[in-house]
Amino acid sequence: YLNFTFIPTVPRLDLKLTHLDWNPEAILIHFQGQYLTICELDYSILQGEIQNVPKTKAEVDIGEFCLVEDLTSARWYRGRVQKRRDNLFDVFLIDHGNVLTVSATNVSSCSNDLFILPPKIVCGFLANVLLLQSCSHSVVEEFFSSLIGRNINGYIQALLPHKVLLLEVPDINTGLVTHGFGRYVDTDTFLFLVEMLTEMPLKQKIEPVPDLLIEKPRGQEVCFKPPGLQGYEGIFSLYGPALCCGTQAKVRVTAAVSPGLFYCQMASVEAELWEMSKKLAASCECRPKESSQMTPENLGLLSSAKSKDGRWYRGLVQFLPGSSWVRVSFVDYGFVESVKVENIHRLAPELYSTPIMAFPCSLACLSDEDKAIKTQQLCLLKSGLLGGRLHVEITRYDEEHHLYCVTIISAEDEGVEEPEPVRKCPVMKVESVSEAEEQGGFLYHETIMGETLGQTLKVEEVQVDSVFVGYVEHVQNPNHFWIRTQKRNEEFEEMMSKMAEHFEHVKLDEDVLLNPKLGTLCCAVYEGDMHFYRGVVTDTLKHGAEVLFIDFGNTEKVPHMLIKNIPESFACKAAFAICCTLSNVFPVEDIWTSSASDFFRRAVSNKALLIHVVQMRKNKFVVDLFEMGSGNNQSITELLVSSKQAEYIPKGHLDQKRTEKTRCLQSNVKTNIAEDKEQWKIFKEEENASNNEPEKAQLLASIKLLNIKPGCELTVNCSYISSPSDFWCQPQDMVPALEELMDKLQQYYSTHWVPLESGDSCCIAKSPQDGRWYRALITAKQRDNVTVTLVDYGNTVQVSEHILQAIMPEFLYLEEQAFRCSLYNLIEPADPKNSGNWSPEGCRLLKDFVFSSTGALKCKVVSQLYVKNKGLCNVVDLYNSQTQQSVTDTFTEQGLATRVTASTRQQQAAFPESFIYSSHDLHPGNEEQMYVTYVNSQWEVYCHLERNTDIIVELEKKISEESKHMMQVVTRAVVSKLCLAKYFDGKWYRGVVHPIHSPLHFSVFFVDYGNTSISEKTKVMFIPRDSSDLLYTPMQAVRCCLHSVSKKDVYADVKEWLSSAVLNKQVKAVILGKNEDGSFDVELFDGDMNINEKLKELILSLSCKPKTAVRFEMINRKQKTSCKRNTKSSLKSKSHPSVYSNLSTLSTVHRGTKKKENTKSLVGGRTQSKNTRVRTQNEGTLNTRASVKSQNNQVKQQRQEQKQAQQKEAKEIPQLLPDKKICAGFRAKCFVSHTDSIYSFFLQLSEDEPSILKMGEALNSGTLRESLKMPTTLRINDIVLAEFEEDGALYRSVVKNFAGNSCFKVEFVDYGNSAVVEKKKIFSIPKEHLSHPRFSIPCSLLDPSTFRNDVAFTDAVMEKPLMVEFIEQCGTKWDIKIKNNQRDETTKRFGNASLTPSIQARDSENGMLLSVQSNGCFYVRLLRTSDCLTALESHIADSLVKCKMVAREDIKQGLKCLVQVQSHNKWHRAIVQHLSDENVNVFLVDHGITVEIPIGSIRQQCSDLLKFPNLAVLCKMNSKEVKLIFVRYSEADSLWMVEIIINKLFLMLHQVVSLQHNGGTEKGPTVETSPPQRLAFAPVQMDKLYSGFAAAVKTPSDFCVSLEDFLLVTNKVSVELDDLPDKITTLPKVTYSCILRGVKPAGLDDQWPDEAVVFFKQCLYGKNLQIFFIEFVSNTHWKVDILVDGVHVAKELVDAGHASYVDVMLGLRYAL
Repeated sequence: YLNFTFIPTVPRLDLKLTHLDWNPEAILIHFQGQYLTICELDYSILQGEIQNVPKTKAEVDIGEFCLVEDLTSARWYRGRVQKRRDNLFDVFLIDHGNVLTVSATNVSSCSNDLFILPPKIVCGFLANVLLLQSCSHSVVEEFFSSLIGRNINGYIQALLPHKVLLLEVPDINTGLVTHGFGRYVDTDTFLFLVEMLTEMPLKQKIEPVPDLLIEKPRGQEVCFKPPGLQGYEGIFSLYGPALCCGTQAKVRVTAAVSPGLFYCQMASVEAELWEMSKKLAASCECRPKESSQMTPENLGLLSSAKSKDGRWYRGLVQFLPGSSWVRVSFVDYGFVESVKVENIHRLAPELYSTPIMAFPCSLACLSDEDKAIKTQQLCLLKSGLLGGRLHVEITRYDEEHHLYCVTIISAEDEGVEEPEPVRKCPVMKVESVSEAEEQGGFLYHETIMGETLGQTLKVEEVQVDSVFVGYVEHVQNPNHFWIRTQKRNEEFEEMMSKMAEHFEHVKLDEDVLLNPKLGTLCCAVYEGDMHFYRGVVTDTLKHGAEVLFIDFGNTEKVPHMLIKNIPESFACKAAFAICCTLSNVFPVEDIWTSSASDFFRRAVSNKALLIHVVQMRKNKFVVDLFEMGSGNNQSITELLVSSKQAEYIPKGHLDQKRTEKTRCLQSNVKTNIAEDKEQWKIFKEEENASNNEPEKAQLLASIKLLNIKPGCELTVNCSYISSPSDFWCQPQDMVPALEELMDKLQQYYSTHWVPLESGDSCCIAKSPQDGRWYRALITAKQRDNVTVTLVDYGNTVQVSEHILQAIMPEFLYLEEQAFRCSLYNLIEPADPKNSGNWSPEGCRLLKDFVFSSTGALKCKVVSQLYVKNKGLCNVVDLYNSQTQQSVTDTFTEQGLATRVTASTRQQQAAFPESFIYSSHDLHPGNEEQMYVTYVNSQWEVYCHLERNTDIIVELEKKISEESKHMMQVVTRAVVSKLCLAKYFDGKWYRGVVHPIHSPLHFSVFFVDYGNTSISEKTKVMFIPRDSSDLLYTPMQAVRCCLHSVSKKDVYADVKEWLSSAVLNKQVKAVILGKNEDGSFDVELFDGDMNINEKLKELILSLSCKPKTAVRFEMINRKQKTSCKRNTKSSLKSKSHPSVYSNLSTLSTVHRGTKKKENTKSLVGGRTQSKNTRVRTQNEGTLNTRASVKSQNNQVKQQRQEQKQAQQKEAKEIPQLLPDKKICAGFRAKCFVSHTDSIYSFFLQLSEDEPSILKMGEALNSGTLRESLKMPTTLRINDIVLAEFEEDGALYRSVVKNFAGNSCFKVEFVDYGNSAVVEKKKIFSIPKEHLSHPRFSIPCSLLDPSTFRNDVAFTDAVMEKPLMVEFIEQCGTKWDIKIKNNQRDETTKRFGNASLTPSIQARDSENGMLLSVQSNGCFYVRLLRTSDCLTALESHIADSLVKCKMVAREDIKQGLKCLVQVQSHNKWHRAIVQHLSDENVNVFLVDHGITVEIPIGSIRQQCSDLLKFPNLAVLCKMNSKEVKLIFVRYSEADSLWMVEIIINKLFLMLHQVVSLQHNGGTEKGPTVETSPPQRLAFAPVQMDKLYSGFAAAVKTPSDFCVSLEDFLLVTNKVSVELDDLPDKITTLPKVTYSCILRGVKPAGLDDQWPDEAVVFFKQCLYGKNLQIFFIEFVSNTHWKVDILVDGVHVAKELVDAGHASYVDVMLGLRYAL
């Protein structure tokens, strides 16, 4: 144990704050205050004595006390001299806080008796806190203003000269940190930073401060010696990161004592430490206080400790008997604090093994005698202390002092950005007034959330492990959302009804809440629906306030007039919304993405959920959510994880994960944490099965759902009937399987007891009615009883909790057999007195109908609804298959029900989850005329009935009207999945939305046409609930299956033939039968031709070919594999030509076209079939490109080879393939096989094509597949064979990751694309297939600027032969150049005009500057494209007649067109940028400028013009800093002459350009023939002393100096001026334009007066100057410090009264 000596406590100071300010340049926060314990009478008497005492003139030095006369009031005051300049003194009035500037005649010495009373004013700087540079200055000023006049308690940390204090004020520091304005800094680090800023040592003795009135020494914390971090060096070196000499890394400085001892963290561990802190807070803040008692056994152990910043960290403690404070070293950061005993807890065992993140450092330059290096290193270190990220190199390890000697290479000057603030904003002043006063009136978000949660708990009676039904009201992300319980639903509805009635009679200007304060309860309007809701003021704005709606959870900005006083009857009710977080769910990335949050929001909105409380924190519940629709218990967590929107990490695994990640840091500082994270996820399936840990993920124990969709028609048993609006059905064909399962359940659970684990909602329950065991779902929990729903039957029973058992995995194979049904939207009770409730006669009639239909009861699912307080219901019609009698007809015939109309539908408390399915009165034997709208496969098409044409036309009319209305009105309630989506033709159509991984897109199924398309979210509008015509008009697309057409053998050319034969045509359909999924078996006829028979003939002819597992196609050698994971790329996917069939002609590719009347098909769709073996993964396609030759002798040979390979197969799975032999400079013809982006794609060499095809034949031969074996275990990087889902073929693959549910992510090594494959479809690879190298080559484009974006790159390279040059290999990827092989073809077509500037990296080109943008980018046209421009202009003139005028309504942003520029009446190619009423802004793509033209001067571009490339090339200087200086403007030419500055140096050329802003100019640029040249500055070093003299002086903000070092250059220029040789331009400029640093004019107008300029000139002229160059600003001037005779000229200006300091710290520095 370490020995410390106890010394007196830090002096405490109680003050009334009178002044608080902060300047961003000053860093520190300045304050002034008055003592609370002073006696005003004493100071009044003293003031009288001061006036009467004799005044004597005397010399007074800086820092001495004196009396000073205020000339305005002619009164004398006590003061202390701050500054002196000649005969003038700046005197600080110690009793008032202001400064007087007087002459020597107004200053008098005095007796010490007048200074017995301490000063009334205390001044200094706030200690241990720094403001973030990113925060708004105005917001901080507003916060500071609110503190003025408040009483504060502070603790003196150190003294600066002139009795300036460094005072720590915990309340202010906490406020700054929790508001996100500042960050906490430990005491040692802060004092060291102040020493660096002031360049003077601090007086740090902890003793009663002289001249201060302190009642008695009250302590904030215990102080120890030795100070700082000494004594722990051995611990940090032993357990911290092990770093090698020469290692370079990016670090953050976390603590510091001196340049010889400071502590750093790797920048890469910041997020991990943040997660650790949150985990420690979650576990420690919920523990009872008695669990934190310290004992001697805790000495020196790692613990969880709470720092002053309110966060929890790992700390090393030193116990002190008899004290409530403990010395703690926060080992992951390096600083030391005294912590209260109750804020120290035991550390979780799994965190002991996590390495220490901080490591001690020292500047390596301390022993260096070069002062410039020391200064530069200290400056960089200061940047690190201020929050910047440092790039350091480990030079050596000091074994004696146990620290690393480092050299700081550079600093990223950035403010500290916390992962998230501890508390985001002040929210509410709660009822505990004492607590509010203690915190200065500011309570924060967690406080109000915790307070409201406590009040709500009293009403809800919710405890840990409670289970109840509720609804999600507001979602921020899965770790922050708000719920409302079903228990208080009626109370909530009643309150909302009364509130609406109350405010219905309140006028706009009545009952307005005046001067809303933080924490005030109110009623405010929510903009979404303009209704009043309860809220609490969380922030005040200029014209309103931010309001947290406590019954929903969202926070909105509300105008003053819409915030009303809350009636007492509403204010007394506890909040209905409870803040929650999902248990053990973490974002896949570091933060929750918008797509993941949106996915979660859709999953939980508008439905009843089963909520299980896992843990209760101070301000939120940790819960598990389960969906209750259809009687199932679908886990929301499982849904998120299976959709890859979130990561599920049980507690034990999370700790293991972090331990593995941190261990890696000990051995290698460059360890990639993301790779460790991926590595951790790879588990063997056998290991998962053998680990019976308590933390086992229970979401695996969920029961699968029945797949019930609208249109399904199946024979059922009615298992439970509550009413015609709520009953449950079972599929009859599954009854035997259910009975078998029930028998197994009785046998097992009668002899075994499986305890139910906490948090599991799926269980086995024993029914009290018959004593049998059933699969069940917990829906509610009250004390010892629980309510469960029997998922296979639908009824609900109440049982004792102790009889529930866990469900074993072997009983999960069968789906839930009961699904909830309803007659909603079909019929309703006929008697209006029942208010929508069914009479006993109606319930009895339904039971009788079901009983009489036993064995013949059919259920037809019409639609799906979300019913309030019930969840998902299937709207069904029951009928007797023998009598064809419908239950709805029976109800209406007997007068118990009436048919539901559109108006009554809107009144019901149910919202549609699907559109209405209709069979359109189709029956077997019917003949119908149909239009085929979409061909889905060779056996399935979607059709419109010809007799429904009028309905479809009317529907399109209503859609058009409603879409316009929806775009104008945004406050209507909408349904969650049903939408209108804009198609490629610009029209809106009905669709069902399905989420995809892109945050910007939806997948939309168009229900009236049958096709699916990816749509931008901006082109999707959800249908309002009151749009009955859109919601309740049946879906018009009839799904037809072509009878007897094979579904087993799939051929792309068969589908293409079918598309060309029937798509968008009228055919005759003979209905043969109806399927259970709602589709119809049909025969199609086109005139006399039987389409079904023709398809069967084609399939038979194709199947006669040699049968192989994989067929490849060869079309012009341009068909290449393409599997696009990128969503944007996927939208560009194209259909591929198919192989030659036995047809007389080659089948052509058909891309569906939209029929204007009433048909629609998939544009840009992708054909997917097995004969071409199209491999598709989500958004992409992967085609192979050659035909296969399969011979019988090859098959025999393969069989022999496979038998030998299987006998010799090794137990270990190989993990390496031979390398492809490629060297730098290698050129070859290639194809792109797969692209992720312009930075990541894969190439196949053209010469490897035969080998790829041959291997494909061998891998998919029938003999080989029969002999393949599944591997017992799989590891990352194992080489295997994996089956691709779309074509069933095997490909060589490498295992990349474990994807859960016995699935693995693999990469197809010969193509480059990836897929998730089940383990049962992964096989060991025979050894003979390991000799081939990997055929796909990972590549990256050397010059990405060649292409505009990823989509342009994909379109340019896919399916084309490319000449590629391999430049350099970086890791596993090759940087390549793609040569242009299409120039000859274009030359033939357009003459000798050069094609698009094919520009490669490092090419040198001559060009013409076209325009310069306001952001520094500019457009040029290469001189070698002049011929191309001439040819283009000629072609435009010839083609103008063929180019039609564009209608006004068709002009849209992004339209490629031809426009006529009025200035010269020529037509140019352009792109529309912006539209106004009469004019259009267009960008001329060949001239690089933007012009405004009349809206009627736009023509279409002919296809030939699209072949020409854009001749204006957008460029940017390859430099960090590129700026233009506009020298002069030419009125005649309307042009600017400019100078271009790169990296602070002038180019030796003046450019004359047209400047492009948002508008633009038509003027083309010119380049002056003999531009004047600019001289470069001679180089100088910053912070280095130079000797020089003043060359020219205007003001202190504009003067020039010359340096003695460059006098030789000046003389040389003078000698050579006579001849003006060319080489004179190579001599540097030797005068420097300067600005004097740190001062500004003393006047209010910020102008230097003449007397100040004269005084400044006198200071400089004729004197030797000591010049320090500090900063290069404005690209032309240097900020400098200038000393004359050792005195700062800036100080002389201030002392003379001509200037004032910009930064008070500079004043202190200049005074030394």
